[in-house]
This record gives sequence, C-alpha cells and structure tokens, in this order.
Amino acid sequence: MSKKIGFVGLGTMGFPMAVNLKKAGFEVIGYDAFKGAYTKAEAAGIRMVATLKEVAELADEAIISMVRDHAQNVGLIFGEGGLLTDHPKGKTIIVMSTLDPETMNELGKKVEEESDLRLISAAVSGGASGAQAGTLSIMTSGPEEIVKSCRPYFDAMGSNIFFYGEQPGNSQVAKLVSFRPET
Repeated sequence: MSKKIGFVGLGTMGFPMAVNLKKAGFEVIGYDAFKGAYTKAEAAGIRMVATLKEVAELADEAIISMVRDHAQNVGLIFGEGGLLTDHPKGKTIIVMSTLDPETMNELGKKVEEESDLRLISAAVSGGASGAQAGTLSIMTSGPEEIVKSCRPYFDAMGSNIFFYGEQPGNSQVAKLVSFRPET
C-alpha cells in the first residue's frame, strides 16, 4: 500500500510536482481552490477532494502547500474549513511556497502553538520546467528529523535537496540569497 500525501495548490508548479509524487508511487490527495484544476489532476491519477479537511483526514504523514502567498497559507491552515478544522495529529505541513523568512518562522511557531501538527519549509527553484522534469532544487529547513522523514517526497520532485537548519525561515533565506534575476 502506498503512502498518501496531501497536496494543496495544483497550479503551474504544483500540478507537475504532484504528478511526480504519483509517478514515484505515492497516492496523492489533491485540493485546489480553482475547481478547473480537478479534471486535469484526476486524469493524471491524483485523487481530488472537495475540502481541506478531507486532505488532512486522508493524508498519512504530510501535506504539501504550493500556494501563492502567506495569506493563502494562513487560510488553508487556520481558516474556516482549513487543515486544522478537526485537530489532526502527528502530520507535517510542508510549505513549498516562497515566503519571506520572518513570515515563515512566524507561521511555523503558530502551527506549533495551535496544533499537534509540525511545519517545515521547502522552498523550490527551477521553474515550471524543473517541476515537470522532477529536477527542482529544494531548500529545506525545520526540525532536522522531520525534514529527513520527508526526504522521499523531495526526492520525487527534485534532484538537488539542501538542508539549512532548524528554523523554517532559513530555507527562504537560502532561496532569496541564491536567486539571480535574468538580465
């Protein structure tokens, strides 16, 4: 039986990342606020659900967030009908969105204070082509044992995995420092 992993945000980057998890043998439980994403995701073998609560209930160990910004992450975790609705225990939220470091640290602290979930950060670099090819660079941070336990997910989506320490915001710093705009 394959592990079930939740995946929220099946857009330009998230959809191919979820597909690569599926190809690696994970059962992907997907959710997206844009209902148009459902047909494409289901055709790729991703089990789509109607609520974030269902994602939290069905995922075995981890839920990936690949949404646009801080507000969307806060909403999907803490909002009405969000991941914390039924107080799930022992799961890890993996925020793969790009957020500022301080915001990521605050989000991690709030999750720790208000739930029995854990939060780690896994900023990505490589764009849509890297997401499709499964060659993303993934910069992780958070409690080291938790990050290590999520390594199989990262290996399914990327080819360069880095660990930047215990604070969730550290990986965001690493991404910001390494980003070089095209000229």
